Amino acid sequence: MTLPGRRKSSDGGPASPKRKIHESKTEYGRDPAKAMDHLRQFLISAAGSVLRAWVEFLDENNDQRISKTEFSQGMRKLGYTGDVFRLFSVLDGDESAELTLDEIDMKQATLWRNFRMFAVAAFKSAEELIQKCADWSADITPEMASVQKDRPKAFHLTREEFCTGIRKCGWKHSVSDLNWVYDALEDKDDNLLRPGSLSWLATEYERRQKKQEAKIRSKKWQVLRMRQEASPQDKHRHFKTFKAFLRKKHGNLIRGWRQALSQTDSMVLSKLHFMKAAARLGFAKESRDLWKSLDKDDSGSASIDELDPRSAETLAHFKVWVNSQFGGVREAFKAIDSDHTRFITCAEFTAALQRFGFQRPTKQLFSHLDKDGSNKIVMDDVLFLDSWNPLPFLLAPPNFKAMAEIKKLILVRTGQYMKAWRRLLDKDATNRCNWYEFKTTCHVLGYTGDIAGAWRAFDDDLSGYISLRQIDEESDMVLSNFRRWCIAEFGSVRSAFAVFDSDCSGSLSFQEFRAACRVYGYDGSPRTLFSALDVDQQGTLTLKEVVFLDDWEIDAEDEFEDGHRTGLAAASKAGQQAGARSAISKLTDDPVRARRVARRKYELRQQAVPEIPRLRLSRKGDGEYSWSFTDPWQSGSASARAWMSSQDRSLSVRTVRTSRLGQDEANRPDMSQDLVLSELSSSFLGPTPVDELAVASLVDTVGLPSTSRSSPEGVAPRWLSPEAPRPRTQPNPVVPRMLSRLDDWLGAVVAKPSLDELLSNPRVGPPLKAPRKVPVSRIGSSYSKSVAYYT
Repeated sequence: MTLPGRRKSSDGGPASPKRKIHESKTEYGRDPAKAMDHLRQFLISAAGSVLRAWVEFLDENNDQRISKTEFSQGMRKLGYTGDVFRLFSVLDGDESAELTLDEIDMKQATLWRNFRMFAVAAFKSAEELIQKCADWSADITPEMASVQKDRPKAFHLTREEFCTGIRKCGWKHSVSDLNWVYDALEDKDDNLLRPGSLSWLATEYERRQKKQEAKIRSKKWQVLRMRQEASPQDKHRHFKTFKAFLRKKHGNLIRGWRQALSQTDSMVLSKLHFMKAAARLGFAKESRDLWKSLDKDDSGSASIDELDPRSAETLAHFKVWVNSQFGGVREAFKAIDSDHTRFITCAEFTAALQRFGFQRPTKQLFSHLDKDGSNKIVMDDVLFLDSWNPLPFLLAPPNFKAMAEIKKLILVRTGQYMKAWRRLLDKDATNRCNWYEFKTTCHVLGYTGDIAGAWRAFDDDLSGYISLRQIDEESDMVLSNFRRWCIAEFGSVRSAFAVFDSDCSGSLSFQEFRAACRVYGYDGSPRTLFSALDVDQQGTLTLKEVVFLDDWEIDAEDEFEDGHRTGLAAASKAGQQAGARSAISKLTDDPVRARRVARRKYELRQQAVPEIPRLRLSRKGDGEYSWSFTDPWQSGSASARAWMSSQDRSLSVRTVRTSRLGQDEANRPDMSQDLVLSELSSSFLGPTPVDELAVASLVDTVGLPSTSRSSPEGVAPRWLSPEAPRPRTQPNPVVPRMLSRLDDWLGAVVAKPSLDELLSNPRVGPPLKAPRKVPVSRIGSSYSKSVAYYT
């Protein structure tokens, strides 16, 4: 008789529950890794694979998550006899009361996610998937299927039909992955795939429709928003265009500021003066957005460092150096103007500053001080420095110790970087913090150290702002990737939140957020993302806590680097799941090496400019003509010069005026040196090599004797010295015909250059006639350049 609550053991005797628990503890204990291995081994032994067990028994409603109840029911169906709830508690390390396929088997989860995304993009229903795969396996294309209305309808698929049809429909992954999917979806009775196993496809298609509707709503919302106010990205783009205009018109931003914006040489500009100046320059429509980009602290005034901080730094150091070296700007001008001409040229300015020990670049500084661009400086051009008070960070060196102190203070006062960034540093949610916001934050935190030096350590490139990347790189990468994914899938973060919030409650718990991320294909870490967004640590997310990502300003370079880091992280994660990585993958995953390789590839592409030979014709004397190819060492790109450093750079085919005794005046030894046709020449001219016989036939045509060492018959050899008088020769009438034939031959040998190559190289020889006048509207265009070349 077995007592209530006790089970019989295998030998017929009663088994104590305590003994069963003890045996379970010896299997995996409290170690989540061992518990996960224990679960995977059981699922494989019970269902054949983890993916089949997940699809058929655990996640029956296809919401990509299972609760404790669903886990218990599925494990009982699979025949698990252990303590299900204890196993679940060990596996649920984040205490979310849910499990996902990623937590059980990352490789199978990635495969299942890829196939679901492919299937919902290629098919609308399970019946369509089966029919298309059957058609493709029978070599029936969609065009043929549209004509053959009476073809038999397919109700199931074999393994071969499934794999063949899916691959022909555009599957980019391996066939082994398709075999895993087929094993998870097939009917075990007859090993065929039927529509009942693809019921999840209807749910996925509904989710795809929600994505498309969210994109449409996002576009409408963005259009309405742009009508009211320009987006931060548009403001930044207008500001870059405005600065490029000032550089093109005035040479540099400092001169543009002094000539176009502040004609009184004031380094501080009010909003009214800027709006009037922008209207005069043709930026009346964008003037309001330009001012918001310039006056980032909303102080009502803007300074020169907000337009060009790097040049402002040079001017600030020059002002301090002048005051310490000479006592003022006037005294410095008199000391530099050694010839007392009341103006200073660039050469005189550079020599004087080097003589007095100024360490910074002088030519750029001279262009900043030269207000009217006349290549000379007068006293009035430099007096503005006396009234200018540069900001402290322009004169402070980077202080990395102060930067570390501020970051530590942020954690002590706020608990996390994101909270300080959202509440103090980046209140306008643009992912940019300027000097004034940073200084205010330091005062709020109570920091009294080297604020200017800490700012220079954060803003190491003197861009005028810092982003979240300088404060918390991990959170910046997570949020940037999530923002990029939301824009690609839903159109905006706002639309993504609306789709995630299926119950329209206005908030998302972590379970809802993680389930939505998994359902809609986000492959990042939901826990890390949720922690970065939930700055209040209340366990829920509202629209206000995530919508700020839509207003983030991210440069193109930052976008590229974020995408590159995302790819490296994904590759690293996949490599860790698959097993130990090889040495090649380690080199590939190194971010420093990857950036170096990308930069080197870009430099090589820039240097790979096609070189074309250019013909030079000259007449050195009576009856003497010579032609040669321009030396690419002098006119080519850096890549051509580097390539030719180990090669013979001479490339010429010349006809040399010879003496009556058959020797040239340069006393050249043989014909092989007159016709320098090396391997370099054939590579340089193109795939068609230079024909030596053709050149020799041209020489024979004009009747020139051979330049070999053997003397002509009946004539004694004579060596001409360099001092020998030059004999008068008569022009050979055959030479013009020879040159004409030579030009025709060269035209056949040398590849015809393109128009871009002709425009980028100087013209060969004298112009045939004076170029005709070009209308003013066409000056500076590619049309005028091409007309000037061909006419």
